[in-house]
Formats: sequence, structure tokens, C-alpha cells
Amino acid sequence: MTETQDNNIINQIKPNRNWFFIAGGLLLLFIGIVRLKRPQEKTELKSITVELLKDIENIKGRRSSIDFKFWTKEYENQFNILKGSITSGERQNIKELKKGQKLELLISETDIGNLGKSKKGITVRALKKEEKTLLSEEDFNKNRFAYKNRINIFAIFGGFMLFINGLKSIPNKINYLIAGIFGGLILLMKLFKFGLY
Repeated sequence: MTETQDNNIINQIKPNRNWFFIAGGLLLLFIGIVRLKRPQEKTELKSITVELLKDIENIKGRRSSIDFKFWTKEYENQFNILKGSITSGERQNIKELKKGQKLELLISETDIGNLGKSKKGITVRALKKEEKTLLSEEDFNKNRFAYKNRINIFAIFGGFMLFINGLKSIPNKINYLIAGIFGGLILLMKLFKFGLY
């Protein structure tokens, strides 16, 4: 047997591992699993009434952690409605909020202390306009919990894919099949409002 044939046999026997993928996969799996079961933070909320300084702004793009932002006549702060906190049926009503309208907000005690400090953003945890609830505290907590779980599930799936591809080179067809099944399940949950939605 020649030296080239010996090297070919050794290369076939040697496991084809990608340690960067394995480490990255384990890290993502760990982060996703640890954060998945993390309990909701309970915080005391306070009510304030404000008047919109200008029309509410809808934030577009995936990089932002907020869906809407607005400013009020009473405070310099930017008020934020977080991504994943609004029930889909209320999005349009919130989009239509205009300058001069009065709103009743629920915010945390910490944010109460930050009012008037212009660099501090204020998280809106409940919102009413003329006694009509556009965002309830219960919906905020439930929707944010589901939103965070969706992100964690994606992290776990990404970690799993990196890990198995790091252990052994998986054919692209299998990768596409697994990703397709995962995407299909997420789409079904979104359409029929169950599981993570």
C-alpha cells in the first residue's frame, strides 16, 4: 500500500468535525434553554395620563426592539411600545394615535423615577385611550412571554443545527428538510394561533 493510499484511509477514518460549529451550537443551545424557562419579572406598575406631542411613530425593521415610539407634552422621555407586546388586533388602533390625544399609561416604578430624564426610554406596559384599552397589562405579559420564547426556540434550533453540522457534515438536502419542517411548524402555529403564538 502506498503512502497516498494510507493517508486517504486515515482521512476517511478521521471524524470530520468542525469545532467552531460545535462550540457555537452548544453556546446557542445553552442560552436558549436557560432563557426558555426564565420566570416573568413581576413589577409594581403606576398609572400616568399624558397628551401626545405628535403622532405616534411605527418603527419598521427587525433590528429594533420597539414597535412604536412617541413623545408627550408632559415629559421629555421617549415612550416605547416593545416588539411582541401588542395583540395583533390592536396594532391598527395604536398606529392611528395622533397628536393631542390623551392616553392613560401603566409604567413600572423604575420608569416613574426616570420621568423627566430625557435620555431614559420609558416602556409602556398598558395603554388606554378614552377608556378603550389598546394594550392591557395581561396582554403585555402574555405576548412578551410568547415573543421571548419564540426567540429562544429559534436560538435552540440554530444551536442544534450548528451542533449536528459540527459533529458530522450533513448533506444540504437533509439540512433543508429539517429547516423546512421547522419553518412549516412555526407557520402553522402563527396561522392557527397556538404553541408559540
